[in-house]
Amino acid sequence: MKLKLIPKNEQELSKLFVLIFPLTLLLSSFTSFLKDAYFTFANLIPNNRIFNYGFLDTINNQATYGLLFATCICLSFTYLFSKSLGRIAVLFPLLFLTLLGLVGAEFLDLLFGFFYQDRINVTGNSSLLIILKILVGFGLFGLASLNLLAKKESSIFASAQFIYGAVVFYFISLLVSRSELVVFTDSLMITSLHTSTHVYVGVSFIFLAIIHFLMTKPLGATLFNKTLTAITFWGFLFLLPWTNYKYYFGSIIPNWLENVSIYLSLSLLIPLLAFSVNYVKTIQTKEDEGNKSSSLMSFSVVIFLITNLLHIISSFENILPLVGLTNFQNVINQGYIGSLVLAMISFVYYLIPKLFGRSVKYSRLEDLIFSGLKFLYPVLLINNFLIGVNSGYSWNAGANAGSPTIYGEGFSILWSVVGINYSTNTFISLLLMTLSFLFFISVVRSISSGDVTTVEEMVFSNE
Repeated sequence: MKLKLIPKNEQELSKLFVLIFPLTLLLSSFTSFLKDAYFTFANLIPNNRIFNYGFLDTINNQATYGLLFATCICLSFTYLFSKSLGRIAVLFPLLFLTLLGLVGAEFLDLLFGFFYQDRINVTGNSSLLIILKILVGFGLFGLASLNLLAKKESSIFASAQFIYGAVVFYFISLLVSRSELVVFTDSLMITSLHTSTHVYVGVSFIFLAIIHFLMTKPLGATLFNKTLTAITFWGFLFLLPWTNYKYYFGSIIPNWLENVSIYLSLSLLIPLLAFSVNYVKTIQTKEDEGNKSSSLMSFSVVIFLITNLLHIISSFENILPLVGLTNFQNVINQGYIGSLVLAMISFVYYLIPKLFGRSVKYSRLEDLIFSGLKFLYPVLLINNFLIGVNSGYSWNAGANAGSPTIYGEGFSILWSVVGINYSTNTFISLLLMTLSFLFFISVVRSISSGDVTTVEEMVFSNE
């Protein structure tokens, strides 16, 4: 395995992020396990600065939606963006430094969040680094724009379109972050908008970029309809940023904003149907069955569809009061990031022989990883769905009876209903952390000892 300290092209740089991704995934799953374990065993752990649920939840968000997501952006950008445009990257040395700065800034944010907990703002970003992250995000946005302008053809492949949209909304999510907000309503609205732009749009668009690549070239399939791709892109682009406010139903957020969020959430059915039809019709034209990891790509699409359906169904008038201000929002967040992780794992297995010249040995280890992920992610979503609905039902029942369930006997009754689900979350997190470690072992084994195969030659035009 050869990994140059200063890569000369996108192919060499992609190797670096292929190695970083399993490490960030392992770190994310580890922090998630610590968070869930604290919630289950809070009485057994000292309640100090480190072992605190709010602190662990913030660290987990930074590891997952910060560092892990930044790695996914960098890997998809280095390999797919230029490949989709059909030309070498403009100002590649500067792009190389910017992508390293993106991952580095998110990693520093994780460290600063650990040591300077009091400097975390309402969006989960460290106020010490937010300016640096904005500058790096602006740099990536500028370089992505230059590469698009350098493209002389009138059309581009769908992957580049979705990656560019993800970069734009990642930058917007940094701009809406604020370190000092006095009014609670402003903090709530900014947090909601940050989640929508960063998680809903950013994560979804990177996922869609990877899927539009994996369902075509690796399988030898032809994209069914570019118009449906455009509907998917523009539909999610305009609708997703406004769909998070509904989960604050009954709070101090203005009613008109909640109603707009509900109506636009129902409209998500249009781009979702466009993507579903395009995916099914495209897969039907495939000439190659692909490798074993291709099944993980298809399963990631299922998770993405289920997540969006839950996102739509939660807007119904009779359901929203039960899921608003509950753990149900975690179902949506975990569904989006989970679909991205599954697609990225399939993407990494595709890239190993292309970049490192080593074939992947699909042994029992890989079968265990694939089967475990396919089983655990639906169980995780179902379990958190039950937590959200049961806690919402208990809160509403307690409020109507004049006995709030946030303390005393009411809380004990509520905990007896959802306690087993939180314990299940801990067990699922432990298994996901184990699978992340096995995935790391699988990648290292494939790169170091896999059978030698032909390395892909990425030939681009300078025009």
